[in-house]
Amino acid sequence: MIIIYLLVFVIACYALVRSGAVLVKILTRLSGYFKLTEFVLAFVLMTFATTLPELFVGITSGIKGFSIVSLGNVIGSNLVNLSFILGLVAVVARGLKVESKIAKRDSWIIFVIASLPLLLLFDKKISRAEGFLLLILFGWYIYHILKQKDAFTHRVHHIRHDITGLEKLLKVFIYFIISALVLIFSSWVLVEMAKLIAEDLYIPLSLISLILVAFGTSLPELIFGMRAAIAKHEGLSLGNIIGSVVINSTFILGLTAIISPIQVENTKVIYIGGGFMMVAILLANLFIATKNKISWKEGLFLMAFYLAFLIAEFLLK
Repeated sequence: MIIIYLLVFVIACYALVRSGAVLVKILTRLSGYFKLTEFVLAFVLMTFATTLPELFVGITSGIKGFSIVSLGNVIGSNLVNLSFILGLVAVVARGLKVESKIAKRDSWIIFVIASLPLLLLFDKKISRAEGFLLLILFGWYIYHILKQKDAFTHRVHHIRHDITGLEKLLKVFIYFIISALVLIFSSWVLVEMAKLIAEDLYIPLSLISLILVAFGTSLPELIFGMRAAIAKHEGLSLGNIIGSVVINSTFILGLTAIISPIQVENTKVIYIGGGFMMVAILLANLFIATKNKISWKEGLFLMAFYLAFLIAEFLLK
């Protein structure tokens, strides 16, 4: 059976790559049509598409009464986004420039938002009331983003969008939805295969949610980031990563807690992952603050940092 699981896993990865390529092309065309910045378009549109796998895991785990899976998934997804994926994009792009003013200005706000779930776990649970608090915080940040539209400077006037008329625009949106659905479904299949493989290899559930499930649900961000970097649209990748961290830490975790309060019995694995996540945010903020970019060498360091996290989790589990 393990061979079948691996085969399906590879097919799901291929579907992710293809759908990710189509989504990048569609988003850049929409950027030119609406004269929006890459950063805000990636945050508003692509982030919701790529975080739907995390949302699906959160809702499912909440309904089944295993909300701890969603918590591990959120922390693990944030960590892999801010270390391995961000680092890999910087390496592929030979340096990730941070041209968006809001990305620089809000870097420490992102730090507070991502750390809030860990603070709420002081009593080893996230209640429904605290879930509502996270949803309110999410609403505030969306308002904060949209009212600063003029702060986004990198517009994509050079993109030839070739979209004329409502009918053609509607067709592009339909392509966007279809591509996003393919990406989401293939992500779901990949996560399911990862869990089955882990069960066959007797990997603990706590590590499944924090590492395998998190990496599986973050593959859309990885594929999207790689494609955006290759196409020289790094702003899309950065906006998507930052948006994913915000949505994971507020909307998804808040909704999961409302469905079923999150109870944590063994906090060691969660807090190790949470600690590495906070350090990853600090490192990314420092890299951005020093030179307004993340160099390819700093990208390699972030990737090595994620490897250090994996080693620590398996040694200290």
